[in-house]
Amino acid sequence: MILVAGGTGHLGIELVPLLTARDIPVRILTRDPDRARQRLGDTPQFAKGDARSPNTLEAALKGVDAVVSAMTGFGPGAPGPRAVDYEGNLNLIRAAEAAGIQRFVLVSMHGASAHHPMELMRMKYRAEEALRASRLDWVIVRANAFMELWAEIAGRPIIKEGKATVFGRGDNPINFNSAKDVARFIEVALFDTDLSRTILAVGGPENLTFNQLVSQIERQAGRKAVVKHVPLPMMRLMSLVMRPFKPDVAGMIGAGVAFDTLDMTFDASELRRRFPEIDLTRVDDVLVRQVGSSLSRVAALNPP
Repeated sequence: MILVAGGTGHLGIELVPLLTARDIPVRILTRDPDRARQRLGDTPQFAKGDARSPNTLEAALKGVDAVVSAMTGFGPGAPGPRAVDYEGNLNLIRAAEAAGIQRFVLVSMHGASAHHPMELMRMKYRAEEALRASRLDWVIVRANAFMELWAEIAGRPIIKEGKATVFGRGDNPINFNSAKDVARFIEVALFDTDLSRTILAVGGPENLTFNQLVSQIERQAGRKAVVKHVPLPMMRLMSLVMRPFKPDVAGMIGAGVAFDTLDMTFDASELRRRFPEIDLTRVDDVLVRQVGSSLSRVAALNPP
């Protein structure tokens, strides 16, 4: 039995079918089982609970052999990285220790560190430290930003309105992961004994600037967009001003600053050498699927 926390996002909908295809029971930790069932179907089990509430975890972990924590508090309206990515993971790690869990796979982020300018990266690192100090048999999977998420964020306004917003100059190369690929690496991390107590850095096969991502979306959508660039000084000011009132939005703006100023690249050659059986997905492959689907929905809503 495998418990997946954070199983209803882009990663979860790729991971859960991989695990159930092995005829392994999967249980999803979720605050809203009905909503989770709509996204994942009736195959997995659903345990109502919240990693921020330790008293809900004992029942969810009953009979469980391994845990995958793919949850995050980053994003619009989310509780925040400290509450979920650190404190929620800390609660889950302690509960897993008490339950005698065999393996704990933590989904972190490439570049996580104690002094990273992004709170998300700092909280991911603190969760890593807590897991490394535990008695659990663990694997940390450090992934990059998901192609599917950013294709949706950047692509939706291009498809619907012919507009695109680029934070900063948009010329900084960024490595994107497909959630499908990360799910495959988590599957390996769950069952490969050679990965015990190791950090596995995973990335995509190409480094693209945000301007290049917008151009690829335009090509797939068959339309040019009016591109607006938000200057970095304005972004830094907006993040500072909004932090006391809208910390979730301030965090996203801070991520935009990081995307435009930090080294976000990844060399996938070693990953390919170690795991030749996993064919790394290119951004264009994701865009063909997602942009095509979005265009179909727009056409259905706006018949000729």
